[in-house]
Amino acid sequence: MYSRPKPRSMPIDQGRRLLLRGAACVPLATAAGCGGGSSFPMGSMGMGGPVGPIVSSVTEHSLPILPLDTGVLDPSGTRQFALRVQRGTTQFRDGVDTPTLGYNGALLGPALRLRAGEATRIRVLNDLDEATTVHWHGLVVPADVDGGPHQPIAPGASWEARFTVANPPSTCWFHPHGHGVTGRQVLSGLAGLVIVDDPTVDPGALPRTWGVDDLALVLQDKRFTPSGQIDTRLSADDRLSGYSGETLLVNGVTGAVWQAPRQWVRLRLLNGCNARTLSVRLGNAAALLQVANEGGRLAQAVARSSIALAPGERAEVLVDLGSVASGAEVALLARSVDTGMGMGMGMGMGMGGASGESEVTALKMRVSLPRQADAIAAPPSALIAAPAIVAAAGATSRSFTLEGGMMGDLFTINGRSFDIRRIDVTLPAHTVEVWRFFNATMMAHPIHVHGVRMSLLTRDGAAPALHERGLRDTFVVEPMQTVAVAVQTPAQASSTPLMFHCHILEHEDAGMMGQFVAV
Repeated sequence: MYSRPKPRSMPIDQGRRLLLRGAACVPLATAAGCGGGSSFPMGSMGMGGPVGPIVSSVTEHSLPILPLDTGVLDPSGTRQFALRVQRGTTQFRDGVDTPTLGYNGALLGPALRLRAGEATRIRVLNDLDEATTVHWHGLVVPADVDGGPHQPIAPGASWEARFTVANPPSTCWFHPHGHGVTGRQVLSGLAGLVIVDDPTVDPGALPRTWGVDDLALVLQDKRFTPSGQIDTRLSADDRLSGYSGETLLVNGVTGAVWQAPRQWVRLRLLNGCNARTLSVRLGNAAALLQVANEGGRLAQAVARSSIALAPGERAEVLVDLGSVASGAEVALLARSVDTGMGMGMGMGMGMGGASGESEVTALKMRVSLPRQADAIAAPPSALIAAPAIVAAAGATSRSFTLEGGMMGDLFTINGRSFDIRRIDVTLPAHTVEVWRFFNATMMAHPIHVHGVRMSLLTRDGAAPALHERGLRDTFVVEPMQTVAVAVQTPAQASSTPLMFHCHILEHEDAGMMGQFVAV
């Protein structure tokens, strides 16, 4: 049983004053100080995104550390992993057993530690009584092992993914991607992390001791029935805006508390919600120093007062706990971001809903451990980032229009709902194209493209913010906005399709998805 165990950006040199602000903090009290409020009136007005409040937990639970699986290196030099998709029982409430799904456990999954350039084999056994898939979200892998809807794993069957790791150091994740069931299976507990390391990139530049100063945080919201079971039923609002729950969980628990060391720590943040966009900040008003987005490291650290993450997006941040008094707490606060036009604010701006809305404490970082021997002395002023994808003049350009959501219309891409038998785009392998996504709907959509490297070029003609540069795999398109991205197509041709879709899982399941092949 698993038992509870767009804000302004600035380069690091311009953000040191913000970094130092409020470094010492007394134990949590209110959202105005170091803690969080008791409720979270989310809601977008008008046509906007998820509605309904999230409520703070008054009961503390020790933060579960996701197990780190380093695999086994076989004689051929291939690193092997094994995943079992299984049913289990989790106590989200004391004394109440709730059926859940997990990988190698009752809920969520491990963090698989991969190495760039290394041959890798992952064997997946499906012990469920229904089909599932395992999609490696963010990994650049061949189409036939991508784990999309074309690679279902029948109940009792097994499946293997073999590939050479082609990603730079980054935080990716894995989750189901069966057509029409992704939202329910993720909500039931199926999500895990993929950590990509590269020994040629300075490993000592960032905190790296797993669970001690290098921490993975999976943020998710859920609804529960009066009997304490996960409520997976979809309301009319859920079908329009995506599923929203009243309870915020971190690594599967509410009221999470982490015993932290007095030093710089690294938080790997994943928005694993089905639909809700979350903006996070520190309760002591110090900055989050972002060193990576989901595609990998940024060229330079960016000090941010808060960070908005749409479903599927990730960010790696450094937090300075070195000046916090022993025994004191620093809160990671969360609030919802309005994803519609009801108040003229979009998901990527990190501005949230109604003025004066309260926040919840997602995590209490209780500074109770001494500084570790291998702690970094200071954050790096420069980072080794993978080169961004650049499109040459005259590169092939493709346009995609996001539509629907009005008067009960289905959400579509270029007027089409997903058909697994139809190839929407055929493109040449091993080239760079420009893809433009125009959002004609009244709410923001996070777009995810499988199996490619890509970089943002412009938002409505303007260069992307510092934290949005570099490699990406998921990005937000605001209402009535056009986002242009440079896409490096798959290196090898394949008749197996790859997906591009909205990562609001209820939209994806309902057909806001297309597929392409490289020839």
